[in-house]
Amino acid sequence: MPKMKKTTRRGNKEGTVFQRKDGRWVGEVTIGYGADGKRISKLVYGKSQDEVIRKMNPLKQEVFDNGYIKEVVQITTERNFQTLFTEWFNTYKAPTIKSSATEENHRIKMRLHIFPAFGKLDIHSVTSERIQKFLNNKVKNKELSVDQVNRIRQLMNNFYSSKMIKKIVEENPMDEVVVAVCRDEGAEEHTKLKALRPEIRTKVFNLVMENNILKPIIITSAFTGVRPQELIALEWDNLNIEQQSIKVGKVVKRTVKFDDCGNVIERGNIIGVTKTKRSERVFNMPMIVIEALQEWRLYCEENGIVSKYVFPNTQNSERRKYAGLQSLLRRFIEKHNLESEDISLYTFRHTFATILLEQGVHPKVVSEMMGHANTKMVMDVYSHIVSQDVFKQSAKTLDKAYSELGLAV
Repeated sequence: MPKMKKTTRRGNKEGTVFQRKDGRWVGEVTIGYGADGKRISKLVYGKSQDEVIRKMNPLKQEVFDNGYIKEVVQITTERNFQTLFTEWFNTYKAPTIKSSATEENHRIKMRLHIFPAFGKLDIHSVTSERIQKFLNNKVKNKELSVDQVNRIRQLMNNFYSSKMIKKIVEENPMDEVVVAVCRDEGAEEHTKLKALRPEIRTKVFNLVMENNILKPIIITSAFTGVRPQELIALEWDNLNIEQQSIKVGKVVKRTVKFDDCGNVIERGNIIGVTKTKRSERVFNMPMIVIEALQEWRLYCEENGIVSKYVFPNTQNSERRKYAGLQSLLRRFIEKHNLESEDISLYTFRHTFATILLEQGVHPKVVSEMMGHANTKMVMDVYSHIVSQDVFKQSAKTLDKAYSELGLAV
């Protein structure tokens, strides 16, 4: 490690030059004084003392020509990491986030992970090395998934890449930061999305068939692949039983309001359009779904459940809430001792994709039915299924094509 240089004092109005522990040189030029008498400085950085001095010269000349600044409000003197990060997020980042849930997830990562590590530090003390060790530990200690750690890295990179912070920090410390992949045994399996294991599918579906309310919900989810948020926004007008088609175009979205400090002050949810254009889709329903929905409609009529929504709250006929759907599934899991299977609302969507790919359906078709923006998601998440089935079929197809050419070997 380079030896720490002693501070080098320069002449009046010329500033200070010193070398940090990481070897970089820093120049500080006094450009004014605040109303409270505190000095206002501008920092420049370089790999050598001469480079820093060259960068300081224009600042010193400006002070010499114009004197010290008096409009303190034009200069950001607060260099505390948490203060700057919060100001940037509230002013520049939050207004660009369409989803309240996404904004809340960002704020949770800030409060639980980023600020405890860097919040009290001066912005210039948050180095690439500090950030790299922080992210490495998150992955190594399995505090967060690799995907979540990547999201933290992206958020911090957005912060350092903003014009607001570029005026304070000359170089982006995120440029050299990477997210290490956890190499522990079983880590790859942990990142895969869960579907019902083939050994228990029959058992679970047989149990579902005995539950009048959960049956149509699970059957629709497992045999159309719609998201839970799309499922509870589904209206009877979106179904065409005669043509055996279903139209997915709306979704329940969470809404969250925050105070100036980023604390949640109100939660709610609304019906909105799907996240992407690809998520809006129309496709045919299998007969098992049609029969389950016909049976469900008859059940609603017999029990006085009148609603435009396909799966409303059976107590008041209002749109069912996401938390209510989770509660319904949780009681089913506890009743039948299925806790060890790690079943969630998304399990049946993943089971839908898994079954189709096991049967050799092309990944592009599966991707379009699930409403993904592109096929990459299916290929990445379900590659362990695709590679063993679709690729084998491709080899057989090529053999057949070759034999039909009638070429002599």
